Amino acid sequence: MMQNEISDALLFKFFLGETTNEETDRIAAWLDENPEEHQQRMKKAHELFVNSIMGEPDLIPEADRRIGYRLLHSRPVRRVVGLAAALLVAVGASYLFFDSRMERMAGAPTSIEAPAGQHVRMALSDGTIVELNSKSRIVYPALFTGRERRVRLEGEAMFDVRHDEEHPFVVETYACDVEVRGTHFNVMADEETQAFSTALFEGSVAVRNKLNDEHILMEPNTVVNLRNGHLWLDELTDRDDYLWTEGIISFGGDSFGQIMDKLRRYFDVEIEIRRARLPEVKYKRLKVRTSEGVDHILRVLQRGSDFAYEYDDLENRIVIR
Repeated sequence: MMQNEISDALLFKFFLGETTNEETDRIAAWLDENPEEHQQRMKKAHELFVNSIMGEPDLIPEADRRIGYRLLHSRPVRRVVGLAAALLVAVGASYLFFDSRMERMAGAPTSIEAPAGQHVRMALSDGTIVELNSKSRIVYPALFTGRERRVRLEGEAMFDVRHDEEHPFVVETYACDVEVRGTHFNVMADEETQAFSTALFEGSVAVRNKLNDEHILMEPNTVVNLRNGHLWLDELTDRDDYLWTEGIISFGGDSFGQIMDKLRRYFDVEIEIRRARLPEVKYKRLKVRTSEGVDHILRVLQRGSDFAYEYDDLENRIVIR
């Protein structure tokens, strides 16, 4: 097989995950024929593909631009940071997949982190949908192999797991493992603050405490929290804390200090409080769209609380007075 038999158009289809089994086998055989030279060719095509996604047409030759346009715009593509990041991770996983043998590379770990102030929606290779909250990170294999489907989470994520009775899905965190076979649930695991919770909306999950090996089997509309090293099961009565997947941050019943902690984590902003006593919050329930930004949220909060603030957006720093 000659090098020119593998076109950029075919490689673009591969990066999008749209090649047939026969086309995928052709690319694999082509890479095996001349790994060093053909890997460089694939890398160049990958760069063109990435530039097409990120909207840098001036960097793409006219002929390749037409190829990229037809492929990338043959279906709706949302050009947002979160989806672009998720797609690039998928591309990288597919590219590395043929860098060596399938059995060795299929389980290679890949990671993605949601930018501060945003959330990322992505699909894993088994069809499971994951939404990552701000500054949260997930580590997962390019393809799931073996008895279980295991991922590692740092931060908060909402999962809609594709049902597979024979291959349980496991979310590993610093404190607990959450095992499911197909369900809809939220996991929050912040090692820095030693906070952990799991909220179950549909299906069933088992939570195992790594500290003492205690287990709790959850039913829908329940929540498990880690307190003083032990798991506590409660009824889930308020879902406002999980509206972040809709771009909404909720402060229902939170104290001023708790609200500041949420803003610090979500927007990755430094907040210094220069007053001896924290102000009271008159709001019993407050929901604000995160897209409005931290400055807007503070102005809304001022209507129900007595405080002043200075916001330096260049330094990403807030002083509360």
